[in-house]
Amino acid sequence: MSGISETPLDSYVINQTTMAVLPVEEGKRVYSKVIERETSFYVELKPLQIIERSCRFFGSSYAGRKAGTYEVIGISHKPPIVIDSSNHLYFFPTYSSNRPQCGWISHKYIHTFQESSLGDTVVIFTNEQTVKLDVSYKSFESQVHRTAYLRTKFQDRLDGGLPKKQEFMLYPKEQQLNLVYDFILRELRNRY
Repeated sequence: MSGISETPLDSYVINQTTMAVLPVEEGKRVYSKVIERETSFYVELKPLQIIERSCRFFGSSYAGRKAGTYEVIGISHKPPIVIDSSNHLYFFPTYSSNRPQCGWISHKYIHTFQESSLGDTVVIFTNEQTVKLDVSYKSFESQVHRTAYLRTKFQDRLDGGLPKKQEFMLYPKEQQLNLVYDFILRELRNRY
């Protein structure tokens, strides 16, 4: 594996410590380099296979997660996905997911990122580990922003507030009467 004599794992599921899943070519095969907070290792699966297995592990499918992203923020090209919202597993692809050089980055572990002198992107994770990616700075920045937007919109839906019936009960009696009166007036205006 690129000069590393480490035996790769045969399977892996993304978890709360996963920071990145990156492709590594060895001969004609593509493996994954998994970077976690405290360690890194290789897996005998392509990054997309790890993403797909992780989505299934958390009760969905990759196609379902992509459809969910489209439903929430309307993005279908290189969509970030929610692998598991309860564990805050929001990942985004570095390229189109069907390209062999596509890696996946965890949004919550990005401390900062900068453009290298060659136009690539250097990512600095929250544990101060750095990774250089063969991705343009603008493309990476866009993916970070899209994932932040997905996280915000998804969290808003999870927080969602109270159902309308319960919201109504939070108002004092006088405000409830005013709300009912306003509602009746609007309905009458719409009908006549």
